[in-house]
Amino acid sequence: MVVESDGHIAVLGRLSHKSFRSFPCLLVLGPTRPFSWNLNFRLNLSDSEIEDLEGFIRLLDGLHLSPSVLDARFWPLSSSGPFSVKSFFLTLSQFSGSPQVFPSKFVWNSQVPFKVKSFVWLAAHKKVNTNDMLQVRRPYKALSLDICILCMKYGESVDHLFLHCSLTIGLWHRLFQLAKLDWVPPRSIFDMMSIKFNGFGSSKRGLVLWQAASITLIRVVWWERNARILRIKQEIQSIFETLLFSLLLFGLSIPRFLRGLPLMCYNLIG
Repeated sequence: MVVESDGHIAVLGRLSHKSFRSFPCLLVLGPTRPFSWNLNFRLNLSDSEIEDLEGFIRLLDGLHLSPSVLDARFWPLSSSGPFSVKSFFLTLSQFSGSPQVFPSKFVWNSQVPFKVKSFVWLAAHKKVNTNDMLQVRRPYKALSLDICILCMKYGESVDHLFLHCSLTIGLWHRLFQLAKLDWVPPRSIFDMMSIKFNGFGSSKRGLVLWQAASITLIRVVWWERNARILRIKQEIQSIFETLLFSLLLFGLSIPRFLRGLPLMCYNLIG
């Protein structure tokens, strides 16, 4: 196949042999240059990729190389020159409309077990196996309706299960009542983690307790969801007591933060 673009000729050929896999070879010849581009692609190009190929040829046309200068790598977004993921990420973050940066410190600096942190991280990025995700990944194995097992009213998704489900909202309301805060559910669990609440005070102990409480709530909801799939159902009061009991267990590893707080066991459960 021959493609002509801006005075350049691109020859796209498929070389094959019985003992070798077919692969495309691109040869770009410049009419006024003493050199040419020889590119070997790892995959065969489809017909829909020809336009991208033409754009790539035009991009190469704008490059002016000097045969007398040694080849070198240079990354203009970094002051030191070499490429780094950090410099690329910071550059992308400066553009308007860029994705919101997840508050990773809220999760990874929390004083809860590592497995709980990992699960909440996956949940915030919609990587847990809720019904909607299972049906997208394996539609041929979808054996049940896409419905929330906790409320039996709406489809199960990450944001619904951990934030908008009637049972989950009840747990969040009880937690915010302890913090003496009025609360309106945000749009997503991602936004929930991004909001800075000071319900337990702005001190380090208060922030640590809030981190642990909100993260543990998400994990407890997942436990209850799995238990109900196995026909083990609890009332909301029992679920909330499980949340508080889990917090006390997690607190054994951080006594310096929880010691002296007015939220004692009998106050929480009572």
